[in-house]
Amino acid sequence: MESITAYTVSAIITLVVLFIAAIIANLIKFEGGSKPKDPKIRKRWFWILCLVNPVLIFLLGFFVFMPDGNMRVVKNYIGALCIGTAAGFILYILLGFILSRLFTNGKLGHWF
Repeated sequence: MESITAYTVSAIITLVVLFIAAIIANLIKFEGGSKPKDPKIRKRWFWILCLVNPVLIFLLGFFVFMPDGNMRVVKNYIGALCIGTAAGFILYILLGFILSRLFTNGKLGHWF
């Protein structure tokens, strides 16, 4: 049961951080000219949030959702939380790539 909580927390936080990245990308205005800097800014914010995502998953999972129980339950939860953190990181990059390819002409297309 504890591992399901860790994986659920990981998926929900990943989707929330990806949603925040999409909002930030849409808030950055298009720049005109021959060398606009806005695609670099969008890409930078995407990758900054990519690094924040696993840290946020692990810290929230560890300090907020840690089960109270014996050491075996806590060790199983920590193992599941580590796997969930890695899965959340990969899911963030994968969903970001998919969104970037779906919206190639939009602001999200600058992520990759």
